[in-house]
Amino acid sequence: MAKKPSESIHNHEKKEGYQLSVVDSIERLPLSEQVYLALKQAILTGELMPDEKLNEVKIAEQLRVSATPVREAFRKLAKDNLVVIVPWKGVRVKGDTPEEIIALYQCREVMEGLGARLCARHATPEQVAELKELCKEMHAIEDATERVDVNSRFHTMIAQFSGNERVLDYLSDFRERVNRDMYLSSFDAGRTHECDDEHDQIISAIERHDEVAAENAMRQHINNAFIFKRANAELAQKQNSEAK
Repeated sequence: MAKKPSESIHNHEKKEGYQLSVVDSIERLPLSEQVYLALKQAILTGELMPDEKLNEVKIAEQLRVSATPVREAFRKLAKDNLVVIVPWKGVRVKGDTPEEIIALYQCREVMEGLGARLCARHATPEQVAELKELCKEMHAIEDATERVDVNSRFHTMIAQFSGNERVLDYLSDFRERVNRDMYLSSFDAGRTHECDDEHDQIISAIERHDEVAAENAMRQHINNAFIFKRANAELAQKQNSEAK
């Protein structure tokens, strides 16, 4: 059974090392790039939680590399806005400020709502059938990683079927950032069931070619995701404060 966010955060406070994939020295990518990709994946999937401190020595030991590629990976992750490097204090996974959470979800609500409206206007019977099949597949998935992948495809597909390339381009710019939040919701059984119901409502409106209902259903879906994200951010902040 998947862990709830609060349980995941609590367990992360207790762990002594990082559950990272060992870097394969045979790969042709530079070591710093391999370390960067390993850490980025761990951050985006929630294995490394917001505000968690990253120990350069421990990471180097676990990935079986020297400290240099780890430092280089940290710098690249900082450019991606995924970690914060504080001189003399170290590196930590970047958490979201309340302002950043609000800004992201305001943009998502408007753009994904527009995408759903246009999808309801333009989607062919074949495209609707494809979306319905994807929703059906999501209902049966329990694995968090697999669920995030299918969920991401669902939202991307609606944007594609909207016929508006600007909507698709805009949403793709922060798809990885959104997927990070999807992992959190995938660990919560209650939110998972709510998402399935919300997806069904979106598809039902699209199938009826009801543009207003499709947009409203999508906007409500994104707003519910925002409420869940904000609650978890507040919980993490409270736990971090108590741990200090």
